[in-house]
Formats: sequence, structure tokens, C-alpha cells
Amino acid sequence: MTTRLISLTLPLAMAATTAAAQSPTIGTTSEAGSAASLSQEDSSILFHFAGYGDATYIDAQGEAGSAGFVTLAPIFHLLAYDRILLETELELQVDDHGRKSSAIEYATASWLINDHFALVAGKLLSPVGYFLQNLHPSWINKMASKPAGFGHGGANPISDVGLQVRGGADFGNGQQLNYAIYNGNGPRLGVEVEPMEMGGTGEAELALDLDSEGKIRNPDGKRVTGGRVGWLPIPALEVGASFADGDVRLDAGELSAPFEPARSYRADGIDLAWHPTSALELRGEWIRQRVGAAPVSAAPEQATWRAWYVQAAYRFGAGRWEAVIRRGDSVSPHAESTFKQTALGLNYLFRPNTLLKLTWELNDSADQGAGSDRVLVQFAYGF
Repeated sequence: MTTRLISLTLPLAMAATTAAAQSPTIGTTSEAGSAASLSQEDSSILFHFAGYGDATYIDAQGEAGSAGFVTLAPIFHLLAYDRILLETELELQVDDHGRKSSAIEYATASWLINDHFALVAGKLLSPVGYFLQNLHPSWINKMASKPAGFGHGGANPISDVGLQVRGGADFGNGQQLNYAIYNGNGPRLGVEVEPMEMGGTGEAELALDLDSEGKIRNPDGKRVTGGRVGWLPIPALEVGASFADGDVRLDAGELSAPFEPARSYRADGIDLAWHPTSALELRGEWIRQRVGAAPVSAAPEQATWRAWYVQAAYRFGAGRWEAVIRRGDSVSPHAESTFKQTALGLNYLFRPNTLLKLTWELNDSADQGAGSDRVLVQFAYGF
């Protein structure tokens, strides 16, 4: 089984090198680490441990004191008979107040059918979009924060539970193609009670809330189909397009109408990555999720979540120092998730998988919290 097969199969696969994660790949960015065989004489079953960790300090304008958190994300792989790959990533986090959280980011079983085709089942990172699937680990992300609108509760689908087919192809003229197509439970649609506005009617408004993290249960019975196709006309350039389509039904608890109708759900995205030189990296992404209107619903209005960013990174000083600039915009039904952002970064790379990041965010929003400028310092390590 070739390493190319595994790197095509899963977004954080176990066989690629750290250096490969810093350059354009065939639709995936892979973690590096040390693989250990369960038996030196029997290679039919291989175990691999990888992951990443970070410590982040945050100083936000207008907020008393500072904040911070520590994250550890171990990733486990088990490859059996060169064909069956089990993979899971955990996320363990603690903040400076001692509050702890844990989650399973993804847990999948893959059948590696051949060097160009794999079937994946379980809780999988959504292939819709590029950043969350490939760049979200802190040692790969060139900023100490995610782009505006590309985190939890943002415009990008995060994960789903279902089935996926993914793979790729090399063409004789040097062009490459990668793809991922899935069918899953889809997001869950709920509501948030928005505060009363001055001069309003005196009644609280209901704003749609989209939870796009994969769930095992699917109470609305609706499913979503989607995926992404990436094309590399040359090794240094990749262009991708994403989509998802299906239906969702509002679950507003006691606020729900007697009969909540199904409403349309659609996600679209485009992404671009270009390495004109070994020192310069340019990338950008635009993504949107929309749910349609439902006149007889408790929250009848349609809603749109949209975000984009462009980013440039340049390495200098024998590749140890890296300057980064990112511009982005997030639009949401919720004021705290609607803001514009310009971020400036300076990184020092001890090694390709070990770096110290300084990020300065300039945020602009009608919401006081979302509009606060921030300074972040982060140490990140991938293993």
C-alpha cells in the first residue's frame, strides 16, 4: 500500500511527512508522527500515534485581564492488512480557569479499495470547504486563530456522520485531481432567542441556529449529500469547489410549531492555494450555508451564514521567520458572529512542526464583543 493512497484517503492521514503538510497536497494535509508496528515480524496490523498540542494566550481589548487555554489533540490510526484503516481524533482542552472540555473530532473506518479509491464510514470531517478539513490543526494553521466565520458556529460545515467516497487521480501531463463525496445526517437546525432591540415591538425574536457538527442521531430524518473536487493544473496550484444539498427540519423544542415543515439546505464553497515560490504561499476560501424559508414555522425566515478569507505568508531568515497577513469577513444571523477582520502574524519556526506564533487581530463589528481587537500568542507542536 503506497503512502500516496493513504494521504488521498483521509485528511489527516498517517503516512505523510511534516514538510508535505506545509506545501500543496492532493486535497489533504497530513500529520506526521512515528509509526509503531505491533509486531516486528508481522506487518499485517500497524498502529500509529500522532496529533498536535498548543498553548494560547489571549489579550482582548476592553476585557479585564487575559485569557488562555491549552489544547491536546491525540490522533490514533490502526491499519489492518493494508486495506482497513481506523482513525480517530480527540480534542482535550482546559482554560485558565480550570474549565475542561473534551470531544471526538472524528472517528472513521476506511476501506482502502485501491490506490485511487477509498470508502469511509463514521463521524468524518466534512469535505465541504478546505480549511476545517486540512488546515485547522494549530501547527498547520499559520495564525493563532481561525479565519473569521471558520470556527464552530460559523459558515463552514464541520463534520457529519455517514458514508464517504474519496480518492484522486494523476494525469500524464502532470495534472492531478482529488475528490470526496458523502451522504450524512446533515446539520441540526435550532433557534436562539435574540435580545430585544431598542424601539422594537417588545417581543424577543427567534434567530435560526445551525449546528453543523456531526451527530449520531438524526431526529428530523433528513439527510444531506455533498462533497468537494480539487484540481491541480500544476503541483504548486490547487483550485477546489464544494457543495452540499438536502433538507433540514427545525427543532426549536417547546417553541416549535405544531408541525415543522422541511426546508431546503444548501452549502457552497470555493478555495484556492498557490505557491509561486518556496517562500511564498497564497490562499483564499469562500463558503456559505443557507436554509430556506418555512412560512408556517416558529422561525419562518430564511437564513444565511457566509464567510471568506484571503491570506499571504512569506518565509524569510533562512526559513525560520514567517510573516502572515489575513483578511476575512463573517456574516451570520447572529450579531456576535458578524464581523470583519484583518489579522497580522509573525511566526518563528523552531522546526517545520514546532512554531511560536504572534497574531494581532483587528476586528470590526456592531457587536461589542465581536468587534474587540485581540493579541494572541501561541506555541504549537505537531507530532
